[in-house]
This record gives sequence, structure tokens and C-alpha cells, in this order.
Amino acid sequence: MAILRPDATTTLNGVKINEYLLTKHNPNHIDMPSVSMAGKIIGVTVHNTDWITVASGTTPAEQYTRATVNNNMKDVRVHYYVDNICAWQNLPHSLSGWHAADGSGNGNRRTIAIECIMSSAYNSTDKKSEDNCAKLAAALLKQYGLDINHLYTHTHWLNVRDGRNGMIDQLNTMYNRYKMCPAYILPHWTEFKKKVQSYLNAGTPAISAPSTKQIYRVRKSWADAKSQLGAYSSLENAKKACKVGYSVFDANGNAVYTNGSQFTKGQKVAIRANTPLFASAETTSVTRRISGTYYLYDGIACKNGRYRITTKPEFCGKTPVGRFVTGYVSWDNFGVIG
Repeated sequence: MAILRPDATTTLNGVKINEYLLTKHNPNHIDMPSVSMAGKIIGVTVHNTDWITVASGTTPAEQYTRATVNNNMKDVRVHYYVDNICAWQNLPHSLSGWHAADGSGNGNRRTIAIECIMSSAYNSTDKKSEDNCAKLAAALLKQYGLDINHLYTHTHWLNVRDGRNGMIDQLNTMYNRYKMCPAYILPHWTEFKKKVQSYLNAGTPAISAPSTKQIYRVRKSWADAKSQLGAYSSLENAKKACKVGYSVFDANGNAVYTNGSQFTKGQKVAIRANTPLFASAETTSVTRRISGTYYLYDGIACKNGRYRITTKPEFCGKTPVGRFVTGYVSWDNFGVIG
């Protein structure tokens, strides 16, 4: 049974955090949020998800992360899963999640989501999960200079979505027919808040982050580690070493430079089956999946190694762009090139 290997392991307020970001690990091309939360975070939203039995050597938080990677969590994307042992981080704080069922509301777009893995038994294991959740929530509030009044429930955002009014904790606990969440914490929400407040009062140490030194890797694609030509601390040196058909990737797996001089305006490309089509060079949200013959709109490499494509050779270079460009496709999905 394959177990995920975290890219970094840190400790936040006594909780072990295993970092495994979907922005870096997305082999199945699952749909991803694309809205930035940088400088916009207003709080932490707490959820409950059900306890699951897992194999020896792993934890429920790791298995929920693995289920997300395998596209078994439908459209749920959260920042953290936490259990009685540790937490697994799925999204960077700079990226919004899909968890509050409020569309483009503040729940999804401006809060960090924690899924606390528990059961209705509320046994010692559940209580340890809840305690880890409280520690993590306090640490995150502290990190962003927020107080206990910025701790929210999933139900809070449902009530806001439905146009209800009230004080924060009224909205946190007010009945909503769509969902009452966190289901296992809500019955004692006041006590949970007191626990979070106690960890805030005790102070929460900063994240013991790993080295932030940037390394640039030259590969055909981020997933193709065997094709790597080298790793460089200097972006310019990495670009110099980047051969035609290769890209330079940062530590998060983002293509920051692509040597696409082999591609030209109007060139015919055979796009492989089930290839993700994007609406821009930067978005991580897949518009749809395509295959077949297309043409390079201008042959210019964009961010993340993507090229603009179109359906007919006579459309190449024509304006307005929105009318003639089908979308953006990563060059490593090009098959036979004409």
C-alpha cells in the first residue's frame, strides 16, 4: 500500500504538520481552486469529517489527503486534515479552498480550512483529534494576528450565504438545514472555543519552517524526474542549461521558464487524450479535457509551460484573442508535432 511522502515536516504549536501540497502533487489533474488568499485571510473555519480505519503505518489525515489526490473527495479542497496523530497540509495558505459551500463568499475565499477527523463516539481518540485541531486553529489565528472572534464553523458560512443575520457565534451555531458542521464539535462549541483561546493565551510558536533556499530544476516535465539535467540555485544558470523541449521548475513544481523554440506560430500539434485545457496561463482550474489536432496560436511559451491553441490554421494570430484562442495547454501534452 503506497503511503504519501511529505515534502516537508514541521511542528506548529505542538502539532506535527506533513506538507503535501496539491499545487505540487496533482498527477490525476484534479480540478483545483485558483483564487489567491494572499493578504486576504480573515479567519479559520473548522469542519468535521468522519473517522476512518486505516492500515498500519498511516493515519486518517494521510488517507484523506491520498483520497483527494486520487479524486475521491469530489470537489472538497481544504488546507488541513488533522487527526489524533498529526495534520496533513493540502493547500498553501495563499490559495483559497473549496469547503464552505458559499461559492465565492468569504468562507471559501478568505479562511483557512481545517477538517478535524472524529466520530460520534467522542472517545479518547476523538478528543485528541479535537485537541490537535484546537492547537492548530490557535496557531493559525496567531500567525495572522487574529483573535478568537475569527474562528468560524462551516455552518456560519452557510447561514451567511442564506442571508441570515446575527453575532458571529449565533451564526456559528444557528441551525441550517443544509448542514450542521463541525457535527461532533458543535454540541460543545463554547468549550472548544475556550480551548482554542487557552492555546492563544499560552502563545503559539512560529512554524519551524524548512530552509527556503530556492532550487531550480531543469526537466522535461515536473513529474519526469529522470529527465532532469541539473539543479541550480541561480535561475539564470538554470535557463542557460535548459535545452529545447525542457523547462525550469521552481521548488513548488511551477514552470518558470520553458525553452520552446521548437514551436512556431501556426504549427500543428497532436494533443494527447484527456489533456487538461486551461482558460489562462496561470489558473489551476481545468476548463475541460481535450484531444486531437490543434494549432499553436502564436508559438509563444507562456507561464507554466503553456501555449495558446486554436482549432484552425487560419485562426492563428487573429484578433480578438478571445474569439480565436481555444485555451492554454501545457507543451508536454503535445504528441506528434507537424
